[in-house]
Amino acid sequence: MSVDAFSDEWAKAFKAEINKSDAYKNFGKGWKWTVGLVVEAEPDKNFPESKGIVLDLFEGEARDVKVGAATDAQACDFAISAPYSRWKQVAQKELDATRGMLQGKLKLKGDLPTIVRYTKASQELTECTTRVPVKWPDEG
Repeated sequence: MSVDAFSDEWAKAFKAEINKSDAYKNFGKGWKWTVGLVVEAEPDKNFPESKGIVLDLFEGEARDVKVGAATDAQACDFAISAPYSRWKQVAQKELDATRGMLQGKLKLKGDLPTIVRYTKASQELTECTTRVPVKWPDEG
């Protein structure tokens, strides 16, 4: 059953996928920071208001994944911002998140060298999102 992109149901399913992933447990070892994803509004894509996703990631585990206000995500140790359609590209593996940050397609607040050290963990998080069946608001 599909869940709406960036909804509470999506967050629960994403957290479950992260915690099922042996690869993430392995690649995420040593990570101790919160990550906020700011999904910026794109009204023309039927995504009328910005949302924040807070990932409480610790040592290869997702302690929590919550959807809330963009300001919640901006308050994390690392905050990554991009328009809705850019995040959709990441979720569909059309854009690698780390490469997107290096190219300025995703805006990072936080220490880039730390993020780059955990590229494999980041890629596995993306793999986890692809396992969640999603209804995209711009696809009706």
